Amino acid sequence: MSAAPNPARLFVAGTLSFALIGAVQPLFGLALPVYGRAFGLSAPEAGQLLSAFGVGAFVAVMLGVLGLWQFTARTALAFLAVGAGVLALQASWLANLAGGVALGAGFGLTSAIINRRFLAEFGPRGPGMVGLVNAVFGLGAIIAPWGVLLAAGQPGPAWAVLAVLAAATIPVVQPNPQAARATGGLRALMRPRAAMLALTFLSVLMEIGLFGYGPSALIARGHLAAQVAGVTSAFFVAFLLSRVAMYWLTRWVAPAWLFFAGIVGTAGCAGLAALGWDVTAYIAAGGMVSVTFPAFFIWATERLGPGPQTASAIQAAALSCAALGPLALSAVLVPLGVTSLFAVLAVLGAATALLLVAVFAATGEGPRPRVTA
Repeated sequence: MSAAPNPARLFVAGTLSFALIGAVQPLFGLALPVYGRAFGLSAPEAGQLLSAFGVGAFVAVMLGVLGLWQFTARTALAFLAVGAGVLALQASWLANLAGGVALGAGFGLTSAIINRRFLAEFGPRGPGMVGLVNAVFGLGAIIAPWGVLLAAGQPGPAWAVLAVLAAATIPVVQPNPQAARATGGLRALMRPRAAMLALTFLSVLMEIGLFGYGPSALIARGHLAAQVAGVTSAFFVAFLLSRVAMYWLTRWVAPAWLFFAGIVGTAGCAGLAALGWDVTAYIAAGGMVSVTFPAFFIWATERLGPGPQTASAIQAAALSCAALGPLALSAVLVPLGVTSLFAVLAVLGAATALLLVAVFAATGEGPRPRVTA
């Protein structure tokens, strides 16, 4: 007989899980230059690891969209532990890519499952709790760079710690006794409003650029690696504070407006970084880009309906970019140089904002007033 749902246990397990996946992206950002030196790769070539990560996440989540497999939060943590463990060994570049695939599966599934359960199982507090658990993502991201610094700039020990913590969190997770297997395949999601899922591809591409290539761009612009590690932590402090603020903002501001504001703000910060205020603007960008995915998740769920398939579809739309985004960015950054990253992201953000305005006008899916009790 299944135990009764325990919100406190869900909160503890969810926050621990999100702290762990929050550590992943800054670790990638700091690890790519190390892997480049160790395996003789350029920065864009080292970015293949980000693509492997994205492929693993996308494939795992798409299995949920299609209703072919019922993953749980425990499964997600197991993938996370295995992937981080393989990366900790750093046996070969091929092994690293395989570890990236497993890590991506754990990352994508954790995000989809925990976001959905928080939104559904916390009732009226759901939107605020989604913002809060996503804030803990930023806490893991703040701590992770310092772990690399303590290990003399080597990411291996940090990956090992992440693997151990992920394995230790598995027993904490309470299975969801009300979980239903997704049915109906893609047909259940084929509605006109599903077209708005394409928007998240571009917004996640901005995140990938900032998380994955931002530290490399700062180093290429003349900043020392130790300074960049501190700047990366400051970036995620801003990231964390914005997501904590979402707990209150979601009560008063429609999620579509929050998504739009995050896109415009990120584009503006990237533009300032390109003009020379790179450190300050990069830190500020953390506060802007942090609201985009949780705001989009809440908005899209309100429009497409709750359930495991919807959550998986939203996550799959984001993760399709995680798989293809690094390749797209590499194609641009190879000829232009990694120092052009911020200018590229500024243009991308402006284009995404204009597209979002067009979607609002054409589909009527724009911001609506939020009514709170």
